[in-house]
Amino acid sequence: MIFRSYTSKIWIMGVAWVFVVLVIFGGILTKSTHDFYYGYAAEENDELTNTALSLSTYLASLPTLSSAEDHFAFLGNVLKYDLLATDSTGKVILCTKRLQNWNKVTMLESDMLKLRNGEFVSFEGTISGLTNRVLKVAVPVTKNSVITGAVFVIEPMTYVTAVQNSVTSSIQWGLSLSFLLALPLGLFLAKKAASPVIEMDKAIRDIATGNYTRQLPLNSTAELASLGHSVKALSKEIQLQLHVIAYEREQLANILITIRDGVITISPKGEILVANRVALEMFSQTNKSAMINMDDLPTELQAFLKEALLQMNQSESEFKHRSELYNVEVSPLLSDEAYEGLVAVCHNVTKEKRLEDLRREFVQDLSHELRTPLSYLQGYSEAILDGMFDDEKQRRRYMEIILNETLRLRRLVNDLLDLNRIEFGGIELPHERVDISEAAERLKCEIDPIAQQKQVEITLDLEPNLPAVDCSTDRLHQILLNLVDNALRFSPKGSVITVLAKQSSVGVVITVTDQGPGIPLDVQNIIWNRFERGRNRPSPTGVGLGLSIVKSLVEGYGGEVQLVSELGKGASFSVVLKRGF
Repeated sequence: MIFRSYTSKIWIMGVAWVFVVLVIFGGILTKSTHDFYYGYAAEENDELTNTALSLSTYLASLPTLSSAEDHFAFLGNVLKYDLLATDSTGKVILCTKRLQNWNKVTMLESDMLKLRNGEFVSFEGTISGLTNRVLKVAVPVTKNSVITGAVFVIEPMTYVTAVQNSVTSSIQWGLSLSFLLALPLGLFLAKKAASPVIEMDKAIRDIATGNYTRQLPLNSTAELASLGHSVKALSKEIQLQLHVIAYEREQLANILITIRDGVITISPKGEILVANRVALEMFSQTNKSAMINMDDLPTELQAFLKEALLQMNQSESEFKHRSELYNVEVSPLLSDEAYEGLVAVCHNVTKEKRLEDLRREFVQDLSHELRTPLSYLQGYSEAILDGMFDDEKQRRRYMEIILNETLRLRRLVNDLLDLNRIEFGGIELPHERVDISEAAERLKCEIDPIAQQKQVEITLDLEPNLPAVDCSTDRLHQILLNLVDNALRFSPKGSVITVLAKQSSVGVVITVTDQGPGIPLDVQNIIWNRFERGRNRPSPTGVGLGLSIVKSLVEGYGGEVQLVSELGKGASFSVVLKRGF
């Protein structure tokens, strides 16, 4: 019965709330202590590493490690941590005063293995031979590219551990005492808070039996008067709420009419009770039909809905209808735990499916693009590190291959970053008056050697006295380079790429025409999208970012892009740039 008492519930809730607050506060303090501990350890780790590196450099300059014995003795009296120096096998050669018993001891093989591989050792915890937690750092001693030994720096963490233990103990005692004090105080406050409610409950019971003579305490007279008025207004409030419910149902009906997804309600017998406008347009056999039935639905959808009626739980599926892909979600309709059927929402996911396919294709293309240069980088780097090449010319050629593949990866990353910055306003586009003729001539000089290797001719057809355009020299060069590079990828040997520039009503139209395989009509509207190449054969290089960058840059300068292509007759990519200000 204690848990059914209103006073007891308030008391338990109050004490529980105080306890939760104290636990949260204690957790915050514990977290702060934890952060202080590991923050201190991280700072000390950096300091110890710097000390170890300095000492390693000093030891590498000496003829033998034993030559630094006096230096170690001095550092042992000055520093707050201990030092060890070992040979390449891990045997301790030098140590500070506090670790004299470590002399001639062999350090852990796992640590020495890391050091012999040129790695650093960093460890925080307990180690054999010491009772307290320590912070241990070790670096190799390298002399003439040969690891001749190692330097260990060890610092006891006694102070920080003592602080952490003290704070933890204080928190535990504080929680215990606070909880014990909250018990009687919470009971007293609970009784005070529940007293008016108890008096009001007694008064309502008397009113229910027809006794209106009970007097409430002076501090609760207002509550009793408010309760009487509330009972009298109850019937009117119920009527008002019924009107509100009717209004909300009307609003729901209007929402179903205007919602862009198809919504249908089905009875437990499989009869369609309600269908909104979109569902009628989606499944009706005639445009004038005011209602649909199960036979009008696609076969896949019918089978799914019949199964959902039997299972009586939320589920979803997909189906095709009139060359479109739809996602359907069903939820049971329950009324006082009685099953009233289900509601189904049909959403056209054709566009989302295509975007998902494009994303998957992009991941595959990007993985393919990254695999080759990374394989080169790994293979040639491993060969050079293994010393497989005595010939300096061959070694230099492999290094050039590594550099070229690295630059290729960098161009891919830069293209992705530029495209995101341009599209989302992360990059500021400078505005200049740029001469088209100079930009085209510069591009031709730059791309001609590559075109000659592919046996493709690049010609310029520039209208005289072209006006300057609103762009920047670098961005215009990037636009032209991407257009010509795209044409060059798909141009067969012996073909011609034409760069045409002429005036228009708003500025200058630049057109790059190739004699490649052309672009299918059904993908010409999406060829400017990122990662979309769209030709009737795959590009040997690139992942479809060049044209996306062109479109984003041109539109960023207030221009527009165009495409004219026919299969087997090449393609013409055009950009329109405004006149310079």
